[in-house]
Amino acid sequence: MKSLANTRWKIEQERITIYPYGLSYILAAVLAVIFAAGYFYYVQYLQNSADTSITLLLVLIAVIICFVAWAGTCIEFDLTAGKMRKKLFGFLPIINIPFSEIYGITPVTNIAGTYNYKVFKKNNRYGKGIQLSSQYGKKNEHYAIAFVEEVINPIHRNLEAHDGPEDFKPIAINSYQFFDAQGGTYTIKKNKIGSIILGVILLSFGIHELTPAAWLDQDLSIGRICLLLFTIVGGPAIILAGFTTVTLDKNSRLLSRSNPLGLGNKSFSFDDFNGIQTVRKSINFIYSGTDVQVYFLKAGAQKEDVIVLQNFFSTKKVERFIAEVNSIIMM
Repeated sequence: MKSLANTRWKIEQERITIYPYGLSYILAAVLAVIFAAGYFYYVQYLQNSADTSITLLLVLIAVIICFVAWAGTCIEFDLTAGKMRKKLFGFLPIINIPFSEIYGITPVTNIAGTYNYKVFKKNNRYGKGIQLSSQYGKKNEHYAIAFVEEVINPIHRNLEAHDGPEDFKPIAINSYQFFDAQGGTYTIKKNKIGSIILGVILLSFGIHELTPAAWLDQDLSIGRICLLLFTIVGGPAIILAGFTTVTLDKNSRLLSRSNPLGLGNKSFSFDDFNGIQTVRKSINFIYSGTDVQVYFLKAGAQKEDVIVLQNFFSTKKVERFIAEVNSIIMM
């Protein structure tokens, strides 16, 4: 079952073809069982004839066929033509990108902690990307290691032949868009007013719902309790976040996070800096922003410390922000 859900690929002399949607086969099988049981109940127990329910049967079969066909969707790297194509259902080209426009294949960590590999273009390195593999849970997972060695490495060697001299030129930082700079101290800019307004609105709503004049029902349902906790706890948390400052000090070589209440205050040495990573977040499969995280690993420590520096909804700002952070820490 696991091998069916994992990424499949076919390597030929002139092309590499990848099938990242094998999970759809399993979903199709599960749906087939559910649909069959539902259809049997509809006909036998609800006393509907097979003749009058033929339309329903055809719709259920069509849904299952769509899942099976989606599993055949592939990403093809044409090594001769120097182009990447995404083929819907395995035969209908819907994306066609020259190798010269591709930045590379990068692992993307999801909020649940799993990761998969995606293709990114040079003009949007931190965008949505194009999915190239199924989800993996561990860095040393057998399927992931095989995918990197047999697929990603050969593709990258071919992509390099199409790179131009200006493609990976670092961004020159002469001024800062996302930091307030004073001497050797750089503080991340924040919209305090927006945080205060949103936090006060949530907190006010939560307090109002505890009064006899509450707009919602005054029962003790799980939904109402969760809503009250979200507004009464989340409101002050958002206000506090607005007053939380993150500072990068070149003089002391420290990255510090602090707030007036002292909650979660931390400091990290630039010497322990261990890289930057982005995490693309989604709620119910709807994109909700990209976190820029900085990792620190102290000498002798077994586990990295991580701090979220900033969240962006526009992915085009991420590259500039990361370049600014690197220019402060690395120079």
